[in-house]
Amino acid sequence: MDRFKELQEAKTAAQEVVARIDNAIASLDSAADWGIFDLFGGGMFSSFMKRDKIKDANDDLKEISDSLRILNQELEDVNMHLPETVSDTVCDNALDIWFDNVFTDARVQKEIKTELERLKEFRASVVKLIERLTIEMETGR
Repeated sequence: MDRFKELQEAKTAAQEVVARIDNAIASLDSAADWGIFDLFGGGMFSSFMKRDKIKDANDDLKEISDSLRILNQELEDVNMHLPETVSDTVCDNALDIWFDNVFTDARVQKEIKTELERLKEFRASVVKLIERLTIEMETGR
């Protein structure tokens, strides 16, 4: 297979990763918004909505992982790591929803913000990869 086609396939795979990261960022942004509401006394409903958005973000992260696997197949020398999933255990759900308190809400909110930053950094590294691939495709080097 010629080099240009390999680069194009890698670029397409990287663009898919970015699209999936954007979905995860949107889910975590929504979880953060619900988390703020929850911190200021939103109650069980806001805890439930926040957890639903965290679940959506974790689903998005799985899709990122699947897309990254394809990208790594296309460009084996790319060494990137996915952010860890946001905690969504049964224990966390029970604590956050049924024993709704400011301490649990604050911890979960901090986790959401940390994961948002990691995703944004990861997205930036994939965008840089796309830029490098584009330059190589245009210049042939």
